[in-house]
Amino acid sequence: MMTIESQDPLDELEHENDVAERLIERLAATAIELKEGRNPPPGEIAEGLRLLEQYRRVHAGRVDRDLQPEARSVAMAGCFPHLDAITDDHRVERDQTDRARAALKDFVSDPRGSRSRLSQALAELTQKDHESMAFEKDYPLSCLRAALPDEAAARVSTAFRQTASEVTDLEGHIERYLARAPGTPGHALTVRCRRENCPAVAESHVVPSNDGRLGIEVPAGWQVVSVPAVLGEDGTIRLRADFWCPDHRDKSAANGEVAVGARKDGGAAKPAPTAAEEPEPCSCCDPIAADSP
Repeated sequence: MMTIESQDPLDELEHENDVAERLIERLAATAIELKEGRNPPPGEIAEGLRLLEQYRRVHAGRVDRDLQPEARSVAMAGCFPHLDAITDDHRVERDQTDRARAALKDFVSDPRGSRSRLSQALAELTQKDHESMAFEKDYPLSCLRAALPDEAAARVSTAFRQTASEVTDLEGHIERYLARAPGTPGHALTVRCRRENCPAVAESHVVPSNDGRLGIEVPAGWQVVSVPAVLGEDGTIRLRADFWCPDHRDKSAANGEVAVGARKDGGAAKPAPTAAEEPEPCSCCDPIAADSP
């Protein structure tokens, strides 16, 4: 991936539009699928919407907050309406994203009744984003290439460095999302039964959930018990989660701990404690039998 900090700021903005365009094309194709009566996985749609929203939000901040003050001090008067139009477009895009997200929420609970509405919301969002990016490239960015002095461009580049890591991180997530064919499982992983000495394993996948976040697919017949993630003193994010095979799924006390992600300082995530290092769930935590008095 290219080093964003070393680029001309106007080149950076055009690059961001190119990346977003690929994501927009994927969501536009999803709108067509919905219109044709198919039901794409809601989690995939949610993940695409989340990535587009976050990426466009960072881009809009760079344009409106970092570039526009420098641009307005040197641009010709005819460029001002174009700069105003870009800011207005950013507001419209946010509103359309909210509508698409609301339509997706209805689609999750009622696919047949909400399919058409979601298709239209995605089509309107992607069409507007495409038009906004084409306008931005053809007018303000083009005219500013000759009007923005080197010292002003340097100040914009300095401001862009504040969000450079966020842009790079989002682009990595977008690349992974686009590399996965629509409707295919995510990253494969093997889960093991939490019961000590149980050899049961099952194949699973990391999948996007309907709210756009990532989750782990629960194998058929298995049970998972987890509690909210916590941040350790070393900066490691820890998610307590236990998988129980069909033979032991009633033993559902959450005792395991899984380390995910990386530390804030860039070091490797601390390994999670193994089942052998922790006490076996006691009988007091077992579910109450159905025939108990």
